Amino acid sequence: MNRLTEAVADAQSKVDSADPIVAFEAIGQGYLEWAISNPTHFQIISSRTLIDFDASDSLRDQNEAVRRKMIDLLTQAQQQGRLAPDTDFDHLVLAARAFVYGLARMAIDGHFPEWHPSEPPSLAARRALHLFMSRISSKAQSQEHPEVATRDR
Repeated sequence: MNRLTEAVADAQSKVDSADPIVAFEAIGQGYLEWAISNPTHFQIISSRTLIDFDASDSLRDQNEAVRRKMIDLLTQAQQQGRLAPDTDFDHLVLAARAFVYGLARMAIDGHFPEWHPSEPPSLAARRALHLFMSRISSKAQSQEHPEVATRDR
């Protein structure tokens, strides 16, 4: 979990922290990069049948810190007029988490050659996440993030 937390922090350090939508996306990008690079660790951390997640204060605290960061970034985005005033943060965080988890799981389990054979799985996953994020914010829809589009060409 420490390595995952470090990967997320590293991904966030590489983006414009003044843009909460970009910083929110960076959490997902860091998670994807870590999961795809560390499939065994991803399996252990993500499967509640392999570890007693609830018995570990450290695991719960680190997980909660990431969730709180996501809520904080969405709150900032809403205050900047980037999200609709009635956006349900809990459901948005759940949807984002499920989406990124699903992308990571698909990449690790080898589904991308069947569903998106034209790109390496890590690039396809990052681009899919960017598409998801572009639908959250009206400003994000009108801006292209070249670092996502060109990072692994």
